Amino acid sequence: MVTSNNGDDSGPEPPEELLWNIKTVILKTGLSRPSIYRYMKGGRFPPRRRVGPNRVAWVPAEVVAWIHGCPRLDQHRRRLKDDRPAEDHEQFARTPAAPPTQDTNP
Repeated sequence: MVTSNNGDDSGPEPPEELLWNIKTVILKTGLSRPSIYRYMKGGRFPPRRRVGPNRVAWVPAEVVAWIHGCPRLDQHRRRLKDDRPAEDHEQFARTPAAPPTQDTNP
């Protein structure tokens, strides 16, 4: 069987990065190392893969999917926006602390 390749299709492109180490995950997510491991322990972050006896890595597509699934700060702020009048907020204002009472017992 003879096939010709005219250069139009050279096969699938190799991915830019197959795996990310912890430093890359920290840079891409903005999370600290302890936060990443804490989120993983709680099942809220993609699991690491063991790639050697002393090496772990993450699949970039999983981390990117996690990033895209996180709520954005501007969306969070919109939800917190409150159009109630200022009078309604007075109930939440801090009241001054009462002065300490003098203990009459010696």
